[in-house]
Formats: sequence, structure tokens, C-alpha cells
Amino acid sequence: RLLQAKGDLAAAEPLLHETLEGQRETLGNRHQETLNSIGYLGTLLLIKGNLAAAEPLLREVLDGMRATLSNRQPWMLKWMLILNGNLGGLLNAKGDLAAAEPLLREVLDGMRETFGDRHPSTLSSIDNLGALLRTKGDLAGAEPLLREALKVKQETLGNRHPSTLSSIDNLGALLRTKGDL
Repeated sequence: RLLQAKGDLAAAEPLLHETLEGQRETLGNRHQETLNSIGYLGTLLLIKGNLAAAEPLLREVLDGMRATLSNRQPWMLKWMLILNGNLGGLLNAKGDLAAAEPLLREVLDGMRETFGDRHPSTLSSIDNLGALLRTKGDLAGAEPLLREALKVKQETLGNRHPSTLSSIDNLGALLRTKGDL
């Protein structure tokens, strides 16, 4: 994971494969450490753009976590929400917007419940769902989400923060699409 954090994805991938193979053999597919490694490898492959290889791993880890682990612990819930968001983003990138939307809604609901409306992870989830809805053409559904994210970011981060500027751009793109500029 250190190599992945440093951005050396090419060196990290074979090590993650090797780790996962060993954990599957010694700990089994549903052990917490094995599930964590499946999630790390799936996320790395997603970052590398290998959607076909990432998708089954992200689905496997989420199914395994839901079946075997308590998601009531905050760290576990956040990890599951991140993985769910990764899978939703992957499906969005593949153009499977119908499958991505319920995942991104679940992530947003979980983030709001766990971390509140002003937490950076919640704001990112609001942006992600708003962008997906805009892409789907649901401008009426996207606009309040994008406005909410922008308002909170302006209040908490200021007008010049990169995340605030990204939200301004997202809302601007929606308003251009609507012809409201």
C-alpha cells in the first residue's frame, strides 16, 4: 500500500496480487484481511483505469463485507462507503448510469448519517451524485445537490479553495446545459 500511496502503481500491483493470493490460501476469501486486500487491489486497478478487472473485485469485497462483517463500526462503514463509491464511479465511467445511481445514493445517505452534511466525504458524495444525475439528463435532480455542495464548500472552505472551484464549475456546466447562463 505504501507504493500505491507513493503513486508507484506498477510496482504495487504485483505485490497486491501476491498478498491477495496468499491470504486467500491461508485465511480464506471471507477473512477481514483478505477482504481488505481485495478492496485495495480493486481500487488500484480502478485508479489504473482497468475497469474490467476492478469491477469483479469491488463487487466481491462489498458482498463479502456485507455478509461477514459488522458495518456498525465507523471505520468499517466508511471503508464500505468508499468501496461502494468506487464501484459507483466505475459503473458511471462505463456508462452504466442506471446501476451507478443507487450505489451513489446509498453512499450519500451513509455519509450523511455517519459524518453529517458538512463533512468533506459527504460533500464529495453530493458532487458525485449530482454529476451523475446531470450526465443522465436529470437536471432537476442534479441542481439542488450541486447547489448544496457549493454552498457548504463556500461556507467551510472559502471561494478560492480548489474543491469550491470544482463545485462552481460543476454547477456552471449544469446551468449551461439548462441555458440559464
